[in-house]
Amino acid sequence: MIKQPRVVPLETPDNSSDSSDSENEEGKEIQVEFEARSPEGEDYQGIKRLLQQLFLRSSVVDTGRIAESVLAQRGIGSVIKQSLPDHLDEATEESNEVYAISTVLNLADKTKESVAGLRRFLLEQTAKGNDRQVLKYVTDLLAGRVGFLLNERFINIPAQITVPLLETLVLEMRKARDRNLPYDFEYYIIICKLYKPKNLAGAAAGNQACIFSNPEEELFVSEGELCIDYDVSSETNLDSSSNWTEGVDMTPWRRIVVFKAEKLDSLIRSIRESFPHSGQPQT
Repeated sequence: MIKQPRVVPLETPDNSSDSSDSENEEGKEIQVEFEARSPEGEDYQGIKRLLQQLFLRSSVVDTGRIAESVLAQRGIGSVIKQSLPDHLDEATEESNEVYAISTVLNLADKTKESVAGLRRFLLEQTAKGNDRQVLKYVTDLLAGRVGFLLNERFINIPAQITVPLLETLVLEMRKARDRNLPYDFEYYIIICKLYKPKNLAGAAAGNQACIFSNPEEELFVSEGELCIDYDVSSETNLDSSSNWTEGVDMTPWRRIVVFKAEKLDSLIRSIRESFPHSGQPQT
């Protein structure tokens, strides 16, 4: 069954103005229409690019294989692409760009090379903490019904887009379970991208000191059964000294978060309340 594209109107920062207008244009927003669609073959490179910004230079995770697995899942997951105006008959390079991906992979499917690499990666990152109890927990977890949740997007795409994507994913998984497909999970694992102050990059850096690339993912952390942080500053070419915190040097990290599947519906509600659309009051 082919998913009908749904228009998702969003306000995004306008980065098109030149420097001479920067003061007057600061904070200006433009209305851009996006569509949520089922992933298709033409989205392979775009999905792979989003996966690469999560896994960076990992030699264990094959982002190409994961993208193939995402595309092979019929009726599960969505990509966000720019809506094509009616007067354009052919898609442009810009309209073919994948701006976001939301999907889940069954980590029990060890026969797939993509899943085997993910499992190995998660166990290796866990083992680096030198905590046998935590390693046993993750090993036992991967022996059960656990899904790997992908929630990736371009940095200028706002958090509000997460709500319809996750709502759609929950519905799709429910329909898949009705067809006896293996999407009945007890737990989810998600990897969050975050930054920590350089001088507090270790255990001393609590959530208050962290900046999440996808701000809604801090809500996943609040419901997490387990969080594992690992430093990726050696794997990225990005300048870690961003001025997000008034000159404080920031280093890039990743956080593996395990949370119960039953929490997903309430997390979606929390995201909706915490990141309302423009003009929508917070509750």
